[in-house]
Amino acid sequence: MSRERDPLTPHPHWRVDLRLVAELPEDNLVGTRFLVHVGFSVLALAALIFAGWLGYKDYKIRHEISDWEKRIRDSAAEVREIQNMQRKYAMEAAKIDQAWGLIRPQLRVSEFLADLGRTRPESLVIDIVEWNEAGVAVRCNIRESSEAATRILGNYVRLLNRDEKIGRLFNVVSTDLARGSNDGVFKCEITFRVRASK
Repeated sequence: MSRERDPLTPHPHWRVDLRLVAELPEDNLVGTRFLVHVGFSVLALAALIFAGWLGYKDYKIRHEISDWEKRIRDSAAEVREIQNMQRKYAMEAAKIDQAWGLIRPQLRVSEFLADLGRTRPESLVIDIVEWNEAGVAVRCNIRESSEAATRILGNYVRLLNRDEKIGRLFNVVSTDLARGSNDGVFKCEITFRVRASK
């Protein structure tokens, strides 16, 4: 019986040369190749986990989008009803605004009288304020001399025309200055004609 020789064992005439260090196998517990493989395996695993996480996020967002689209479809009838109500409210509000624009008082009596009192010269006394077709007529008297009364009345009319509250609504005209029954009293009438709206 012949014994076959093991092919991995060196021939008896050959021996391992331990002086060729570069060609010797590594004798470290953990080799460089192993560390390289571990490093690349970690990177591959991290890339795989990251891709899985992105896939999960994509799935979750798609699910949320479909959920919200379903909710929008379910509430479409309610939205149409609300939009119809908003249109009706907008039309009613426009009607109210239009009605207010037509009937809105440009002149409030209390404000007008307060403005007259604010701008009135000290020597001018207001007797009557009345409304007629021409506008507002203010009858008053001035207890001054004829020259002073004319000057006071003219200055007052100019002041009223320049006033930002009264001058914006009225064209103020002094129509009459006459001596009253008492000495030193002049009766006058100031007419406030409504300006045409632009």
